[in-house]
Amino acid sequence: MILHENSEWGQLTHEAGELARRLGLGELQHSLPTKVGVRKKSVRRVYVFRGGVVWQDPDAAEQALRWNDVVDWRESTTHNYRYSTYTHTNFSYTFTGSGQLSLKLASSFRDGRMHQPPIDRFGPPQACVCSEIGREICDYLARTRLPGTLEAVGRGERQTFGSVSLASDGIQVGGTEVPWELVEDLRVDKGWFKVAGAGLRRPPTRAVSDIPRFTLLKAAADALLEKNRDLPRIG
Repeated sequence: MILHENSEWGQLTHEAGELARRLGLGELQHSLPTKVGVRKKSVRRVYVFRGGVVWQDPDAAEQALRWNDVVDWRESTTHNYRYSTYTHTNFSYTFTGSGQLSLKLASSFRDGRMHQPPIDRFGPPQACVCSEIGREICDYLARTRLPGTLEAVGRGERQTFGSVSLASDGIQVGGTEVPWELVEDLRVDKGWFKVAGAGLRRPPTRAVSDIPRFTLLKAAADALLEKNRDLPRIG
């Protein structure tokens, strides 16, 4: 359960603040205290700074991860139903550093008054604060890595994201290679990434949760598709 960041558990501890200062993580942006057990003081404290994150598990020493040291990130959103009726949504974001140090942010949203999952155009409810912060981090990581990724593609280097890869001449999903001239749209629908294109009987798809660094993949694919919009279209 996510506790309010203005509660006593959301206050920055001296130890976490000192670690952030030593690492030069900059300004504190969010606190994410999370109840992880039945004991009153069994709370995980997560502090998101401009340059990284510090977290403190119950009865454990502080750990930290700079955003510049993150080599992989994953995101997952699962909407749950019972007898075709929406019940709740689970969110999960995992950030892994170069030394395999890993932080997982997870939360669950449940509101009996809602009959459908929360979606972006209505604005996520307050209970989804963990997901909002996780998405902010993923978007930030994508923005900072995007120029280097596009430069690598321009040099002829294929960029791989699990079973999806990007090259200057097209996108590959699993064993299906689609030239940019064929691609009409890159969309996300109910947790699935789909490449829609002319002449494709079955557009190749992959679950977003199965694609490492998905926000970077999507940003780079969108940029490459836009760059190739002026190519003669096929189909």
